[in-house]
Amino acid sequence: MLDKDNTLEYNHKILSQEREKQKISQENAAAQLTLSVGQIKSLENDLNNGFVTPHFKNLALKRYAKFLEIDFYKIISEPDNQKKITTDFAPKEEGLDVVTQNTILLQLSKLKTKKMGAILGLIVLSFPLFFLFFQADDNKISTPEVSTTYNPNVNVATPVNNDFMLNEKLDVVPKSDVQEIENISDIVSNISDIVSIEFICSIESASMDKVWSRLNPERPATYFHIVSLKKQTICTIDNLGVLKQYDLDEGAKITHRGEAPFKIQLDSSISELYFQGWKVYLKDNDNFIQLNPVDMVTELN
Repeated sequence: MLDKDNTLEYNHKILSQEREKQKISQENAAAQLTLSVGQIKSLENDLNNGFVTPHFKNLALKRYAKFLEIDFYKIISEPDNQKKITTDFAPKEEGLDVVTQNTILLQLSKLKTKKMGAILGLIVLSFPLFFLFFQADDNKISTPEVSTTYNPNVNVATPVNNDFMLNEKLDVVPKSDVQEIENISDIVSNISDIVSIEFICSIESASMDKVWSRLNPERPATYFHIVSLKKQTICTIDNLGVLKQYDLDEGAKITHRGEAPFKIQLDSSISELYFQGWKVYLKDNDNFIQLNPVDMVTELN
């Protein structure tokens, strides 16, 4: 449910209880979801700290529930924990929350299932008509009888193509090895889960896990380098407020230019970062880094 500020109301205690039950620390959860520890605490205490808008908080909440393997609707459907929604609040079409989108997808899947059933019914009903039609044609046209007795002395050419002749043995996949799709709504739910774990750039409002600078820089502070050891998405913002997001494949290398200091959101466990000619050593939970510039010393002859 949403209140008048478009903030999703939910039972936040379930999150911390389930995390502690699975013996997962807040730092580990933040690293797995590419969020800050402060954002994890905000989700577990139903606070808005660390999120630019309620929309980004709602997206992070669903990712956190998915990570903990909690039914998202179980969190938001507790009636005792819901506040009364103001009657004059009407959500905009552009701001449909995730729950509404999932409901629409489920309804569409049900409509598709009904349409498929109707089409299959028409096909089944049309079989008797085709049978009667071809039976009437058989009565008008005499068809020569084909002998079913095998005669080895008669060489009859069989209309088989060359590709079939090359296949001496056909491999038949047993039914037990084939996964059948029984419910289209399950597919819609899986698609929704995939979308929900997409990267969320929160570098503008998140607190920094690491602030780095070098006393003896060897390069100017107008750029930094990143080497991605695995596929990931990162984002960065510079002193001028220019925000940039990169989708990096495994082994990708980028050089980002702008005005320092730089703030960067990345997965520190699969990233190598270089600034002003030095490597920035990152810990596993250093997902939000700020690079502060240091003026280069010019040697005088």
